[in-house]
Order: sequence, then C-alpha cells, then structure tokens
Amino acid sequence: MAVRRLTAIAWGAGSFGTIAYLNFVTALILLYLTVEVQLEPFVAGALVAAARVVDAFLDPLMGWLTDRTQTRLGRRRPYLFVGALVCGAALPLVYSVHSMSTPATAAAIAFVALVVYSIGFTVFNVPYLAMPVEMTEDRGERLSIMSYRVTFMMLGGLLGNAGGPALVDLLGGDGRAYQLTGIIIGAVVAMFMLAAFAGTASANASRRTETNTRYAEHLSAMLQNRPFMTLIGFKVLQFIAIAAVSSTLAFYVTVVLKQDFRLLSVFGVVVTLSIVVAVPVWRRLGDSMTKRRGVVIGVVGEMVSSLVWLVATPDTAYTAVVVRAVLAGVFGSAILLNSQAMWLDTIDYDRQRSGISREGVYTSIYVFVERLGYSVGPLALGALLSLLHFDKTQPLDQQPASAELAVYIGIVWLPLAMYGMAVLLLSRYTLEDSVPGRTATNEGA
Repeated sequence: MAVRRLTAIAWGAGSFGTIAYLNFVTALILLYLTVEVQLEPFVAGALVAAARVVDAFLDPLMGWLTDRTQTRLGRRRPYLFVGALVCGAALPLVYSVHSMSTPATAAAIAFVALVVYSIGFTVFNVPYLAMPVEMTEDRGERLSIMSYRVTFMMLGGLLGNAGGPALVDLLGGDGRAYQLTGIIIGAVVAMFMLAAFAGTASANASRRTETNTRYAEHLSAMLQNRPFMTLIGFKVLQFIAIAAVSSTLAFYVTVVLKQDFRLLSVFGVVVTLSIVVAVPVWRRLGDSMTKRRGVVIGVVGEMVSSLVWLVATPDTAYTAVVVRAVLAGVFGSAILLNSQAMWLDTIDYDRQRSGISREGVYTSIYVFVERLGYSVGPLALGALLSLLHFDKTQPLDQQPASAELAVYIGIVWLPLAMYGMAVLLLSRYTLEDSVPGRTATNEGA
C-alpha cells in the first residue's frame, strides 16, 4: 500500500508541471502580446486560439500512439520524458518574441512558439492522464489518486498564476523579465514532469488489449458511451469558463481594480491554501454522496461566488479578491476532484462493456476538447477588448469604461452562462458510483 501511495503521489506531481505550464501562459500571454509585443488584442487572442486548435487535432493521434506503444518503459512513460523536455524549452520560447523587428514577424514567430508550446503539452499530458485508469480498477481509489493530483494542480496553479506575474514584476516588468521568468518556470515545470516519469516506474501498466480496431470504431464506441459524452459536454463548458476567467484576471486586476500584479499573487496564494484545506473535506464527503452531486454543488457555488467581482472596487480590492479566492478554492476543488474521478469512471465503463482498453484514445478526446475550450477564452477576450476600444498605447489603469465592460463580460458573464448550461447538462449523467446504502449502477448504455 505504501508503494501504491508513493506512486500515486509521484504521478500527481506531474500535474504541478502541467498546470504551472498551462496557467503561466494563459494568465499573461495576452498582456505580453498586446503590451510588450504591441499586437492588436484580437490578433493576439486569435494567435493563441489558432495554435491551440492546430495542436488539438494532434491529440487523437497521440492517444492512438500511446495505446499501441510497447517499450520496456511501458506504453505511456517514454512520452512523459520527451514531453517534459519540450515543455521546459517552450516557455522561454513563447516569451521571447518581443525583440522581433516588425509586428508581422513577431506575430509569425509567436504563432510558431505557441504551436511548439501546445505540442509539448500534448506529448506529456495525453499519456499522463491515461495512466490512472490502468493504475487501479477501484472507483473509490481513483478519487484518492485524483486528490493528490488536485493538490499538485493547485500548487502548480499558484506558480503559474501568482509566481509568474510576481517574478515578472520583480525582474522589471519588461519583455526581458517575461523571458527570464519563462526560463525559470520552464525549468521547474520540466523538473516536476520528470519526477512523474521517474516515480511511476512501478505503476501498473500491464493492461493492454491486442486489437486491430480501426480508429473510426473507437470513435463510434465513444459516441455510444453516454456517460462519457455527457461529461465531455460538461467539460467543454467548464473549460471555456475557466479559460475566460484565467485570461481575464490580469486585466481585471489592472484595468478595473487599478492594482499591480501583486494582487494576482495574493489571489493565487489564497486559492491554493483554500484548496489544500478543502480537498480532504470533499474527499471525505465523497464517502456519503455521489461524485455528480459534488460537482453540482461546486458549480453552483462557483456561479454565486463569481458575483463578488461585480461589487469589488479599487478601495476594496484586496478584501474582495481574498473573499473570492477562498470561495474559488472551496468550490473549485469540489468540481476538480469529483469531475476528474468521473472521467476515469466513464473510460473504465467502456472497458467493462467492450473488453477493449483504449485509455489513450479516450484521454486524447478529453484533451482535445480541453484545448478547444481553452482556445475560446483568449479569442473571446481579445475580440471583446478590440471591439470595446482597449487602447494598447495607454497604461492599463487608464483604459476607457468600455474596456472595463469587456473585462466584466470575460470574468463574470461568460463564465456564468457556461456554468449554467453545464449544470443542466449534468442531469443527463447516469453513471453513479457507490455510496453507503446504494449499489453502483452501470446505466448509460
């Protein structure tokens, strides 16, 4: 049991790397491209979205490859090693386009760098997320494994969302500061990803189905897996909401609340502490309620608490941000912990029905919709900022009221709409886990 726990912890450590990697770019890339590189907001948002969409179509291929790979290191782990190296090099590359001679050149190089950044994420993340389905067949134990992941995710989020902006400020706030921060965070990201590679050497990865099943047949099976398709629909909406908030938060702090990046650090620290405290509570509550109910509670709580952004002012900035951060940590951890475990259950549900192990293919579709969802956030915000007259030549705390409206739409109203639809969609999820006094069902066929 001790080895299994250590393996689960080592696997979870990989999420520190993936989330720090993802969030450092999501949080600051639009500001960097508009303020330091001087691209128009819509162009910057379109570049980020296009790079993610291009790479999204490689996700299914990555999943298919990992399911068919056979090496002495296992099916998944070789890709973790390669992905860690690419991700470590990609972050400084993304933040090195400010020295380009013309905006057109900068835009082209930025696009290439963002594609490399996205491919690195795919190479690591698709096989990485497929691993826990093989590690255990117990649905309750998957919740425990995911609790380690959620904790590391939040610590990685703290580095990406708070540590990154703080380092940029500390190093001078110019293009070179972004570049140096990319080098530092890239090194940390690679280190944690390599720790996941090294620490999962003893993880169970023996389950492999010899099959000549065509990819079209895999897709057909997924379309017939109603719990999985319902959860995918939920995840699309959730990822759009998360990307909208993540892309907008730096603008909200600077444009609306007239504060510097230090407030982002406060938000990140408080969110992380709140999640570290809340995850064990939600894990214990999972013994007496279904995962779906835990997700619904988290989503409704997130919707209500997002209204805090509407009443915050420059004078109440720190108080409002701390309150919102606590609520985001408490309710966000419920969504993350339970929905991640539900996703593993839906993949195993297919294996039980078909006898075919295709964790990589399923994971690639999950990452595919994650990428598409995350692409909507920066694209929508960039379009809103351009449409409502954000002026890249003016200081961030002196933007017109119309630009503030664009920020409010991105951080409040768009996420509310997405989460509202997500709650309705969850009513169609029928694959329940066992709770005391209830027998697990296998509905959803």
